[in-house]
Amino acid sequence: MNPINSIIPITLAAGILVGLSGCEGKSTEQSLPMSTLTPDQASETNAWVLASAPEGAISITEAKATAKEGDTIVIRGRIGGRHSPITADSPVFTIMDLALPYCGQHEDDGCSTPWDYCCETPSTIGENAATVQIVGEGTIDPIAGGLSPLDEIILIGTVAPRPNQDVLTIKATGIFTQEG
Repeated sequence: MNPINSIIPITLAAGILVGLSGCEGKSTEQSLPMSTLTPDQASETNAWVLASAPEGAISITEAKATAKEGDTIVIRGRIGGRHSPITADSPVFTIMDLALPYCGQHEDDGCSTPWDYCCETPSTIGENAATVQIVGEGTIDPIAGGLSPLDEIILIGTVAPRPNQDVLTIKATGIFTQEG
């Protein structure tokens, strides 16, 4: 299968998962694995981990409005948007625009899974979400690379095919985790 053609099913699957995210079935404890690696340890085994932030990052909403297939882009976002936005077995994960507060940022919200943005409507989540696919040499395990839900990241990559303005997928070649 042509690699470009394989991104469309991935993008559609990610969009469906974002649309299906919600508050139902939340457990009271965190169920996602979190990395315990330091940035130095992560970059030793994952070539895509950046030691410094790329310059010129834009928001997800700005990228959705202006990015074209094949553009090189630097984008800033927060890992989240669904109950399991990131897994060890997949180089694909979702990020959200930083302008949209996650559930835990609301003072009166006791959400046990704030990264799923269940306090927002599915359409708002979709408008503020992008899909990231890590590409490149070496290990491509985002959790082993030090990424966790709610991490603020800056990434550089290429815009994948865009079937419409609502879909934004970035083939990331480098990711920097912003210190909170």
